[in-house]
Amino acid sequence: MTRGTDVTDFQRTYRTARTEEFPETLQLELVRQASLRYGENPNQPGAIYHFKDSTLAPLVNIRLAKTGKAGLSATNYMDITRALQVLKFFTQPAVAVMKHLIPSGFAKQVDGESLDELYKKARDADARSAFGSVVVFNRRVDAAAATELMTTYVEGVAAPSFTADALKILGEKQDLRLILYDHLDRIPKFTSSLIQGRVNRMQIPELKGLPTESVLAQAPYLSSIRSPRDLIVDPLVRTPDGKSFVVKRNPTPRELDDMITAWYVNVGAVRSNGIVIVKNGVTLAVSSGRTERVGAVEQGLVQGYQKAMDQAGIKYNPLNGARERHRLKHNPLEGAVLSSDAFFPKPDSIELLGRCGISAIIQPGGSKRDSEIIAAANKYKMAMAFTLERCFGHF
Repeated sequence: MTRGTDVTDFQRTYRTARTEEFPETLQLELVRQASLRYGENPNQPGAIYHFKDSTLAPLVNIRLAKTGKAGLSATNYMDITRALQVLKFFTQPAVAVMKHLIPSGFAKQVDGESLDELYKKARDADARSAFGSVVVFNRRVDAAAATELMTTYVEGVAAPSFTADALKILGEKQDLRLILYDHLDRIPKFTSSLIQGRVNRMQIPELKGLPTESVLAQAPYLSSIRSPRDLIVDPLVRTPDGKSFVVKRNPTPRELDDMITAWYVNVGAVRSNGIVIVKNGVTLAVSSGRTERVGAVEQGLVQGYQKAMDQAGIKYNPLNGARERHRLKHNPLEGAVLSSDAFFPKPDSIELLGRCGISAIIQPGGSKRDSEIIAAANKYKMAMAFTLERCFGHF
């Protein structure tokens, strides 16, 4: 059987207008849900509202279990809701350490790790950034996790529940805020919800305020990737001169699992241009908000090496970038997986990733130069899966 799933026509997606139309006027009534200490900054009063017709906001019901510093700021609240956009994809225990709406670290259970072990992995993925973070769990916080949380400074902890012992331990920090939420599994995440009629994307749109006193209204983002079975692991593209290029190597089961993890983190909480590097269910680097694709890749690679040196207790000159990576006993990026929220316009990023030991890539596909991208991946014997969906995030 000839290898390859032809994805050549996917390039047209970026040049095709969507036929879904919004009405000339939108009448959306908002109901105040929660008061805030202040908005994004102390000179900005703020409050949280939800759509009057929303069933999701009351269902998830984000609320304080223990106050501190006179309650939540807008940034605290946004950190929690953004973390839920990642955690909603995971049924196994997982934790997101959030800073300014971006996960400084994420970890999910892959080998029976306890909740405190998962938190340590997520925190230590970028321990410096984790200072002053909001930590969000998708499981009840127990005493062991609470004890570990007390070892560093965190602004808040959110979870479905806390054990009595955990509440007692965490209650020793006066300013620490504890937050409860419900029904993570009810937050929409897949396009299949549209087919099954559980979500009407036009009834309650996603709104983004613009500086011109305008508002962007768009359908909320839902992913078509429910599992590794939805990935195109053998993408094939045809060039105008009749040549075909196909990714030669299939990802291993471990790579597939890390691909899905990296993609979901990218979808849920990474600004574009966004790159996520994952190995064994833990983020090694989250490169977010770069203005160039290859720059996001470069930042992610340097971050991966430097954070590994931090964990190894190696002091280095940060101005040297990745030049001191030889001081590590092992290459931390060897066998890791990288997710890109959009296609690669040139093969330069793939060359960098191959030289640094990245073994697999997950990306939307759709570049005019996908043939060169695939050729570069094959050169380094890398697996590469196409999602056929872009996940730009501008927040």
